[in-house]
Order: sequence, then C-alpha cells, then structure tokens
Amino acid sequence: MKALTKITFTDDNGIKFFGEGPCRLLCLVEETGSLRAAAKEMEMAYSKASKILKQAEISLGFPLTTRSAGGKDGGGSVLTEEGKQFLKRYQDYRDACIRANEQLYREMFPITGCVIMASGMGKRFGSNKLMADFLGEPLICRAFAATEGLFDKRVVVTRHEEIAGLCRQRDIPFVLHDLPYRSDTVRLGLEALGDVQACLFCPGDQPLLKIETVAALLGHWRENREQICRPIAAEAPGAPVLFPQWAFSELKDLPQGKGGGYILARHPEKVSCLPVENPLELTDADTPETLSRLLCEVPKNNLNDPE
Repeated sequence: MKALTKITFTDDNGIKFFGEGPCRLLCLVEETGSLRAAAKEMEMAYSKASKILKQAEISLGFPLTTRSAGGKDGGGSVLTEEGKQFLKRYQDYRDACIRANEQLYREMFPITGCVIMASGMGKRFGSNKLMADFLGEPLICRAFAATEGLFDKRVVVTRHEEIAGLCRQRDIPFVLHDLPYRSDTVRLGLEALGDVQACLFCPGDQPLLKIETVAALLGHWRENREQICRPIAAEAPGAPVLFPQWAFSELKDLPQGKGGGYILARHPEKVSCLPVENPLELTDADTPETLSRLLCEVPKNNLNDPE
C-alpha cells in the first residue's frame, strides 16, 4: 500500500486550472522552446495544450508563456518571468507536500518488517531441527504460517540451503549466509528489510506460536510505538520480540554473539509485555523430546495445519 500526493489548484468556483499535467507542459515548453513540441511530447493536441495554458492564465491573472508565430525560425514559446516563478513555487510546494505526506503516512501507517531467525545449528537437537517433521512439514514452516500476511516486509535469515530451498518454493525472501554469530543474523535481517519502522524477530523453532498471537503483538506495538514489545506467559517473558526503529542502530551493532536480549537488558524501562495464555506458544523445540511434547499438545490447543 502506498499513499499518493497530487496537488491541484482550483479557482474560487472550484474549477481546476493547474496540476501535474500543466506543470509538465510548462517544463517541456521551457525545455523545447515550443508549445507545439511540448504538446507532441505529451501526445496531446496542440489546441488542447493551448486551451489548458489559457485557462490557467485566466485563473492566475498573468501570462505563463510568450508565444510567437511563424518567422524564419519557425516561431516558438518561452515562459514569462511570472510563469517561471509560478512554476518553481508550484514545484516547491508540491515537493514539500509530498515530503510532509510521506512523514504523516509513516506515522499513521508504519511500515513493519519481520525477520525469521533460521540460522541455528541445532546442536542440542542433534541435527537441523528446523527441518524436523511437524504435522507433515518442516518445523520452520510453522514460523512461515505464524507470520504470513501480517508484515509489509518479511525475510528469512539462514545458514541452511534446505531452508533457502523452502523459501524459494514459497516465494519468501531470504538471506543465505555462512556467518557464525546470532548478532550476524540480526544485522543481516535488518539490512535485508531496509526502511521499516518496526521489526519482529521471530524464532524459527516455536511450532505452537499462533498467527493470532503475532497479530496481537503487532497491534500492541501500534499502541506503544516507542516500546519494545514481547509476549509474556506464566510471568515468563519470551519471543518473538518486536523492536521499534530507534533500537535498530543498537541491534546492528550488537556485541559478537549477542542477540536481541542484550538490548532488552539495556532498556528494561522500554519493554512492554503482551500476556499470552498458553506458555507452550513461546516454547522453543530445542530437543527431539521437546518437539515430541509440543506435537502432543496440538489437539489440545486446536492448532490448525498451516495450510
């Protein structure tokens, strides 16, 4: 979704007389030295171009161009000094409105991003746990489902070619890397997202995490935009964690091997928690035993298959 800014001037009767079309026409007259050439460039009849400028001049009360007909040089048109000044003021005003609208748009409709953390080596699990089966699909697919359609931008950061292959199949942007630290994953994710106002860092190994919980966390942040927002269950805070833009510089400059928890510890007064009823939603499948236990909880929690 984007917001477009168009500036149109009307007279006292509400009749439009100047906007982006006449602006471009005047720019082309200044460039080509000819109203006829300018009209041709815009694929517009000369009579229509002449009528547009005449209406604008009547509404403004001064001429925008000076025209000459015939002669050995074939005639032409140039902008009057008043025309040049008006054109510049219009362009400056339009550009200022666009900048102001972009700022307001970001405040009203902030661009959000999500980084799915999928770079773990699964040492406690004994293999790449993110590819372990859960309800007939690789475990990482639960994170795909829990974040689907909620964010303006989403990226998976991984060391594993198998996960990159899953992302290709599902048309999910990804970063494939061979860097060793969690801090690398955080930095690469933020860099891949680009310009966002908030970023959720979602672990790839929480199979019971529900999309409703992620949506609620995003809504919680929209009401607390300067806060770091995270879920809490049974008085134990957990992940995923949503960071506002002010924290990005610190996240990109994390000490070697550190993750978002380092920022949470530095700014406890900036953390806002969203209560979650089921603690198992925030449980990482760090071992095969934990994964089996979480799988047994699926019927009890009415967790639907991601498809």
